[in-house]
Amino acid sequence: MIGMRVWYNVMRLNAKARIVRVEASKVGKHMEQTNPTFEVTNPATCEIIARLPIHSTDEVRAAVQRARAAQPAWEALGSEGRARIMRKLRRVAVAHKEQMIATIVAESGKPRIEALTEILYLADVLTYYCANVKKFLADENVAVHLVKTKRALVTYHPFGVVGVISPWNFPLLLSASDTVAALMAGNAVVLKPSEVTPLTALLLRAMAKRAGVPEDVFQVVTGLGDTGAALVDEANLIAFTGSVPTGKKVAERAARTLTPVLLELGGKDPMIVLQDADLDRAVAGALYGGMMNAGQVCISVERVYVEAPIYDQFVQRLVDGVGKLRVGADPDGRDNIDMGPLTFARQLQIVEQQVADARAKGATVMTGGHRREGVGLFYEPTILTDVTDDMLLMQEETFGPLLPVIKVADADEAIRRANDSRFGLSSSIWSRDKKRAEQLARRIEAGSTVINDVIINYIVPEVPFGGIKESGIGYRHGGRDSLRRFTRPQSILIDRLNLKSEVTWFPYTPRVSRLLKTVMNLLYKRK
Repeated sequence: MIGMRVWYNVMRLNAKARIVRVEASKVGKHMEQTNPTFEVTNPATCEIIARLPIHSTDEVRAAVQRARAAQPAWEALGSEGRARIMRKLRRVAVAHKEQMIATIVAESGKPRIEALTEILYLADVLTYYCANVKKFLADENVAVHLVKTKRALVTYHPFGVVGVISPWNFPLLLSASDTVAALMAGNAVVLKPSEVTPLTALLLRAMAKRAGVPEDVFQVVTGLGDTGAALVDEANLIAFTGSVPTGKKVAERAARTLTPVLLELGGKDPMIVLQDADLDRAVAGALYGGMMNAGQVCISVERVYVEAPIYDQFVQRLVDGVGKLRVGADPDGRDNIDMGPLTFARQLQIVEQQVADARAKGATVMTGGHRREGVGLFYEPTILTDVTDDMLLMQEETFGPLLPVIKVADADEAIRRANDSRFGLSSSIWSRDKKRAEQLARRIEAGSTVINDVIINYIVPEVPFGGIKESGIGYRHGGRDSLRRFTRPQSILIDRLNLKSEVTWFPYTPRVSRLLKTVMNLLYKRK
């Protein structure tokens, strides 16, 4: 095997476009020099910024084997030992935030402030995990209600090697979220980032190594679909975040080996605006919820249902607000744009297809509705009215800067139409009557509902986040499940009395039968 260092250009620091070359990771340490490569491009400029190796099935298998060999020592550190290293990772990430921001922006095109919030999230979730890992993973003594002669406890063990397959829309947040949780739970991790935005994952690994995470305990493999498929075949558990079609493929492949999967998939999140809502806040929330990261968020607002008395006013304010959004690139780091390009060319095609379908079926484009001319994958933020439920942009996840706004007669109609979807990830209700909004929230078929806010639910680590319907299975991020989802529980029952035999053991006799019936009548018979 021949060692290779993979270098790439990640940041432009000033008007002279000085390129700083950063060694993200020795991803080629175990890689043949003849590996095929793929290109990483900046979506704002369409420039190639990196060429990375496509790791083969054999290389993925070897990476998992190294991880499996290294995992026991990592687990043996205990929760507090791992937390000490993860606190160092937090310090390293914060100290190198400018480098991380530049890397995220270079491969995703998003505004620098949105990249900064990804680092803020990483620092906060690491703080939360480190403060709670001992409690979340501690043995639990369980009260036994019937067989009092036994003592019961539940212990939590890591799976071994967790394969994390992360998407491209939040290169750090969604790579780190599952990775650090799995590591904190005592697993080794092999991360396969999206081929669209892999550079941030490589930088994350380099920083983890600098913080003290052993090299083989956290590895990154790069490549295309076959690389991810190989990881599904080899890991002990797969955590996948991405689209519904790809998630189904992951589940089908994992079923061959009965490998457990955690799937966080797409959304078509409804926003319900009642007539007593604070209109200024609701409009601002719709703009942010629909256009943040160019709408490329699994919990983006993708459908807006507005009660009839305020509908026209809401639409007009929304159109006015969109007109003030600053769309473009920010190469000089001046933090003066609100929305960047779409990150993935295929996603731009999906947006164009949905708008064309909506126009053909009678929708009115109030503003936007076309790709921007010039270089880059930019699409104008778009508001549509006269939208019907048979349109693609009402049935399929958009993942782009489109906001269809639908007039409804009342809250009941809004909830009925909001629930008429195969997705169920997130949602929001807007009303000054928070008690009523809370009651309505309980009727929405979604993994989470936010009242008078948007998108915040993912970054509150104390509460579970995950979807229902086609928005995911088995995935709950937040609270103690953040760590326990990466463990397998083991029940241990301990006899207290050390009798020579138990009542229900052989030989069976009429006396035993009478005794069991008596106990059943005393405990369970209803008079």
